[in-house]
Amino acid sequence: MRTAILIDGERANQGTGVILKHEGKHFVLTAEHCIHGDTGQYRGLDPGNIILEYQTSYDQDVFIPLVLKRIADINERYDWALLEIEDPEMDCDHMDILVGEKFLTEERVYFRGYQGINSAAPRTWDAKVIDLGEDEFKISLTQKTFSQSGTQGAAAAKGLSGSGVFIIRAKTVYLIGHLKSVVGTKALNDDIHCCRATNFKNTLAKSFVDLGDIDNIRLWEKAAEKKITEEDVKSWIENNDRHFNDLLRKTKVLTSDEERAEEMARRRILNFLDREYRNHNISGWGNLISQYNETSKSFEESVRDLYTRTVGSPNEAKDLLRKLEAEFTEHIKDLVGDKSNKQTIELARHKVTWWLMNCSFDFRD
Repeated sequence: MRTAILIDGERANQGTGVILKHEGKHFVLTAEHCIHGDTGQYRGLDPGNIILEYQTSYDQDVFIPLVLKRIADINERYDWALLEIEDPEMDCDHMDILVGEKFLTEERVYFRGYQGINSAAPRTWDAKVIDLGEDEFKISLTQKTFSQSGTQGAAAAKGLSGSGVFIIRAKTVYLIGHLKSVVGTKALNDDIHCCRATNFKNTLAKSFVDLGDIDNIRLWEKAAEKKITEEDVKSWIENNDRHFNDLLRKTKVLTSDEERAEEMARRRILNFLDREYRNHNISGWGNLISQYNETSKSFEESVRDLYTRTVGSPNEAKDLLRKLEAEFTEHIKDLVGDKSNKQTIELARHKVTWWLMNCSFDFRD
């Protein structure tokens, strides 16, 4: 839906908004400057001059007005406004939006709004999160660009302020915030400052979904999955031959079959690279990965001597490796908080593989 201000009978200051439903009440979420103006010039304006309207379909020029009941809350510092409206009696369920927090950098997001240069036709944009702050986050367009037909980016983006920013995981849509401003007049990078939805958490008193929860992270990983291939393994080995040779030497202790030993080493590297990629992607959420790395160091120091030794047989080497992985899995279990234990086992195996490659743990026959 779109917003505007009526000044001397003329529409001004067009923006975009999101219709929300909560506890039987209906609201429009938009940017504060869409209501008060970029410099606060419309502050104190009669709420009756606020225009709120929506389209039933993108290809229809007819806009249906929404009836404003009151300005529920408005915040200039964080640039958000929550306006209570009468029930629009829409025949849809998209207003029951889940609101998300603790999302991740590099995550794909979407927003949809009305540009000033074509105020009657909304457009959907793909972007990704590039920076996270406590009260705001920054996104960058991934395909399209605001600049077009000689119009500078910021000018072409005008009207998109207030657009809801959404994450989709496993076909579930989460609102994480809304657009505030494009970075720079020319908007060369098409980077956009956004207000976090958590800024109005107390006002809306809505249950927020923790998108950094381990189960939600797994959904995100699946959505953003990059398949690690044999080509990736080959490339990694070429650039890390010393680590591969150290790992291969140990797999040859685990089995006397050289072909099987090389396959074991390659499979460990493939799993290691896959987990490394996912760890990098979720490192922007909270401090799980940093804590995982820190506790790994302390664990390594405390048991290094116990697991570095000469073994008498492949079975003894296998038992030693199983014991190391099991002990480290148990060590990080509470930190990871994964009820299924799958993620915990993957993280433990990832770190053990690294220890084998850099000889933090070394066994020889």
